[in-house]
Amino acid sequence: MKFYKYPLILLFTLLSYQSAFAAETGQMLNLNTATAEQLDSLKGIGASKSLAIVQYRTEHGDFKNIEQIVLVPGVGEKIYLDNKEKLFVEPSQ
Repeated sequence: MKFYKYPLILLFTLLSYQSAFAAETGQMLNLNTATAEQLDSLKGIGASKSLAIVQYRTEHGDFKNIEQIVLVPGVGEKIYLDNKEKLFVEPSQ
């Protein structure tokens, strides 16, 4: 059982480096099409909050503006202010 943990730890470590790299490159994210992995690269957003954003979008439809991210449970004004320069909204196709 212990041997199964190490590949998973390695996988999650590599994914976190990829997310950090995306955030450092200044990549803009469309709130209406970004995946949970992409949203995870935002400051203050971890795996559970990124999934909550995707779930909120699925249940309530597209975001009309980036300010609506604060309507997602667990995402407050500070997270919005920390990330507003990296977010935009376009309707999904």
